Amino acid sequence: MNIFAAHAAELEKLREKVYEAARHRNEGPEQMAAWQEASRVFFAAYDNLAFPGGLNREFDLLKIGDPTAIEIAVRFLEANPWYFRSGYHKADVLKLLKKQPLTDDQCARLRKVILERVRSRPVREMRAYGRLASRITNPEFEAELTNIARNSNRHAVRHAQLILEYLKQAK
Repeated sequence: MNIFAAHAAELEKLREKVYEAARHRNEGPEQMAAWQEASRVFFAAYDNLAFPGGLNREFDLLKIGDPTAIEIAVRFLEANPWYFRSGYHKADVLKLLKKQPLTDDQCARLRKVILERVRSRPVREMRAYGRLASRITNPEFEAELTNIARNSNRHAVRHAQLILEYLKQAK
């Protein structure tokens, strides 16, 4: 298990403790205190578990174009961790990556990530993937999206058409 998945699993365990305690918080002062403690632990751990080294630190480094932060952000998107608010974080990472210099390898890896997301279940950050796609596209990528738009299930077709529309608007 990679660090992103391990941290996401830990965040989900902490979130579940908060939800479980919340179900009983109105039963008495001890239950209320248990819920408050579970919430405190979750929020205290959130920044460092949401992103290795800290989510806020990563965003600050991405904004200034730190090459290590860019690489870790690409790895984060490749790992695709799933935890409370991860879709919002992925959208923010994508927005910041669009403004940064990317290597040819990173562009190729991000194209692969986008194609994987297009083929998978709907995600809230799909529009952010579309915005980034216009920056990293190539003819093979567009051909694969066109193929998906013609020959896939309804979710993949819709996602591929969305990304293709972003590419069309960028031209």
